Amino acid sequence: MNRPEAAAPAPSICLLAGYFGRLPAYFDAYLRSCESNPSIQWIILTDDPVPRDLPPNVRLVSTTVAELQRSFSRRLGFEVCLSRAYLLCDFRPAFGLLFEEHFAGYDFWGHCDLDMIFGDLRQFLRPEILAGHDRILQRGHLSVFRNSEEVNRCFMQAAPGALDYREVLRDERYLGFDEWRGLYRIMRYLGRPQYHEEFIADIVGPTRWKIPRFEMTELPNHPRQVFYWYRGKVFQAYLNRELGIVDREVAYLHFQKRPLPAPEFNARLAEGFLITPDGFVPYAREHLSEEDFDRLNRGRLRPAGAIGQDYVAGLRRRLARLTGGACSI
Repeated sequence: MNRPEAAAPAPSICLLAGYFGRLPAYFDAYLRSCESNPSIQWIILTDDPVPRDLPPNVRLVSTTVAELQRSFSRRLGFEVCLSRAYLLCDFRPAFGLLFEEHFAGYDFWGHCDLDMIFGDLRQFLRPEILAGHDRILQRGHLSVFRNSEEVNRCFMQAAPGALDYREVLRDERYLGFDEWRGLYRIMRYLGRPQYHEEFIADIVGPTRWKIPRFEMTELPNHPRQVFYWYRGKVFQAYLNRELGIVDREVAYLHFQKRPLPAPEFNARLAEGFLITPDGFVPYAREHLSEEDFDRLNRGRLRPAGAIGQDYVAGLRRRLARLTGGACSI
């Protein structure tokens, strides 16, 4: 009698993020969502010295922006500009080369942000999708790449309408090389298969004046909707007059530069929580009324102090560009 063949192991994945300064107040909620994806490894580059109780699949690597600038310049063979941490985004297409020692042995590597909560990533990064594509997802907050020498050096190639990596990595401005204007066009021109079906909750970011309610940029929104993490999965839940509460699973929620406060509960042990414009709320799929949807779904004006700080920071960046001093760290 023939025994059934054992299923092939899922391709291994390692995701890397960089965050400099004090790690965000909601970091425990982020770690909870990583921990619920035990078959995926996370590496977080940071200069925050505070000890953390980390899940087995998350590792903090201590470094600084200045150290990265020196390392990148040495590996690429020219002096790069990394005057502030945000410029690290433009280096993401080069991570396969720049951090090859961290990705050694993995089938796929990727880059991600910290202003997000992960759902069941394997539910969406299925083996057949990984097998058929060199890049999965096109956003800076999460992209996954085949870990091969050819793919890891795609960013060095030229393509019509695409930015040149040498110019980008010397520039003091963020130019979006990690998304549509850069690597996407290069890989498309080279014929490298890319997968960019929308299965994520990419939330509209705050403006200078307002922190709006949670609305997705690509997927359909509803007048009464909330987003939540529950037992390793992320959902959009909306109120339907005939069906009641309807859940739609997504791969992750990216709440995009919103300074959410620390949860007022132990997020590392939580069964579930709502992710709202005001922060995190314990949630185990209890009933939500129309009033709950309205309360948990509202936007608000930004505090006057925060508006002023952003304005001053913008003036300083413009002044630094005019004086040519923006590349000094």
